[in-house]
Amino acid sequence: MKDKIIERAEYLRDNIILSTQELVKIPSVEAEANGDYPYGENVYLALEKALEISEKLGFKTKNIDNQAAHVEMGEGDEILALLCHLDVVPEGSDWTYPPFAAEIHDDKIYGRGTIDDKGPAVAALYAMKIVQELGIKLNKRVRLILGTNEESGMASLKHYFKKEKMPELAFSPDATFPAIHAEKGIADLKFSLDLDRDSGDKQEGLQLKQIKGGNATNMVPDYAEAVLSGLEKEELLELLIDIDYKEDDLKIEIENNNIKLSYHGVSAHGSMPEDGKNAISYLINVLAELPFANSRVKEFLRFYKEKIGLEYDGASIGCKDQDNVPTALTFNTGIIKGDQKKIEFIVNIRYPVKSSAKKVVDDIKENIDQQLISLDLLSDAEPLYIAKDDPFIKKLMTAYQEFTSDDSEPVAIGGGTYARKVQKGVAFGPLFPGQAELAHQKDEFIRIDDLIKSTAIYAKAIIDIAGVK
Repeated sequence: MKDKIIERAEYLRDNIILSTQELVKIPSVEAEANGDYPYGENVYLALEKALEISEKLGFKTKNIDNQAAHVEMGEGDEILALLCHLDVVPEGSDWTYPPFAAEIHDDKIYGRGTIDDKGPAVAALYAMKIVQELGIKLNKRVRLILGTNEESGMASLKHYFKKEKMPELAFSPDATFPAIHAEKGIADLKFSLDLDRDSGDKQEGLQLKQIKGGNATNMVPDYAEAVLSGLEKEELLELLIDIDYKEDDLKIEIENNNIKLSYHGVSAHGSMPEDGKNAISYLINVLAELPFANSRVKEFLRFYKEKIGLEYDGASIGCKDQDNVPTALTFNTGIIKGDQKKIEFIVNIRYPVKSSAKKVVDDIKENIDQQLISLDLLSDAEPLYIAKDDPFIKKLMTAYQEFTSDDSEPVAIGGGTYARKVQKGVAFGPLFPGQAELAHQKDEFIRIDDLIKSTAIYAKAIIDIAGVK
């Protein structure tokens, strides 16, 4: 069976590449709802294109209110679902190749969404096509379920399950191989500080007029900027002499008689902040050393530098945590915005499987001045956990090992996938062990050979789980 699957996957190689490119070329970043488009027109266009491709391959499709859709094959009461999403995070900056051109270089397809999650969605679709072409009889329905706002709350999948049956089993090609048996909890927390605008405006000296940075909470921000007034550029340069920073990362510009400080960091997935360089945190580290006239601004900057700083484990703010799964807490400031009235920033926290968002919030509140900073829990996605020896996990592992000869055990991750939204689901691929995580980063790509291998693995998994014995 392995050889037949590989043969069909190779036969379909050009189609798989083309379908991936067609989807990646659509900039399906979530936007404001617009008429029949709940997450913006571009997100809908990606869904429409995916269904068009699926129908040309001979599959039945169903669109649920432009929120989500499924592609179906097989017969039976039970459903095996393949859970994918077609929305992407914003592209960020400094790409080598255009983020929505789907260019091929060195046998890699480059573009936002190639690895997260359009390439894997195509792999799942063509895995179904391989099973169909091999004439495998199925005792379950197999559904490729396509969501459209996974990156910003997963509401589309929730809407889908209000109208369609919950699958008995599901895997989500939206993480890494081998099978993911545990996913950390994910909480977004908003920190807010009200500024005394009147006292700030009346004081002479250095003022913070604006600060902003970041594109999404689940991305390490690669850019942040602050607009300052009340100081000449030469005076600022003199103050910066004794501050530890890299000149190549910090840019100083004159803009409308103000000074704009901008910091360029390195983007990464919010679940792995250690892989990036948080532009917001590095910029605030510089700002905290400047003599601002407004005492509330100085207090905020001091708070951030002392309690958050450049850490990504939450140690200084009191929420550092780890369990024996093992999963450890990560802390990423994803977005900041502020003016002379108010400053707000949102932190994306991935907490251990055996912890809770309540514990995280309680731990932080014990370590901050709540007269200065207010804290709100914006969202919480509870952890996922399935035992490593579960029969479903074992079948996925067998399919993976047949094409890789890798005897690694199932793993736990900080990323959050659609798998946590079903009664029994896990993440499964497409990144292979040892490969760098490129989701949410510049120059995101998927290796074409890996795309084909993933397709073969998913086809074998479908056969092992849903095929008639």
